[in-house]
Amino acid sequence: MTPSAPRRTRLSREARAAQLLDVAERLFASAGFEGTAMEDIARAAGVTRPMVYAHYATKDEIFLACVRRARAELEARIREPEIMIEAGAGAPAVIERAGTVFFEILERDPARWMVLFNPSTALSKELATELTAMRQRTIARIADLTRHFATFDEERNTAFAYAISGVGEQLGRWWINNPDVPRSRVVEHYRDFIVGGLALP
Repeated sequence: MTPSAPRRTRLSREARAAQLLDVAERLFASAGFEGTAMEDIARAAGVTRPMVYAHYATKDEIFLACVRRARAELEARIREPEIMIEAGAGAPAVIERAGTVFFEILERDPARWMVLFNPSTALSKELATELTAMRQRTIARIADLTRHFATFDEERNTAFAYAISGVGEQLGRWWINNPDVPRSRVVEHYRDFIVGGLALP
């Protein structure tokens, strides 16, 4: 009697959508937006291309879903330094905690971080606009944080928030290329660059 082949587990719609995001995220991180096709996602996920399209109608749509998932985690973790400010913590401690949150995400899941901070210039206008809007919402929350401990006017406070975002992103790219540096030291750099370079009290 010939043994029967193992039955493939049928995933729920929600589980399949999450699996496709996981696969797409890895591909976008390694090959970039331009270098990833829907066919690549289907092949890597072990499903047909129509199955991918049944969940995500376009490559823009699945990429946007990947970014939304990653940014939702970042937004949730921003609550930690917000709580510290509510408790009366000073700027250096708050910035250090914010850096720890940010670089923990990168350390745990570099692919997700790389998709979140995708540098591609080949995005459609609609996708680029949506990604910019999401990033600006995060920067607005950073600006809300800095209002509690910076004595800047509104223009400078907004510029300060953009600078903090830029420091984190560029320092993260440096760390990816220098993985032997421990996270604690990367966080120290982040804290010191912001506190010292922007002359926070």
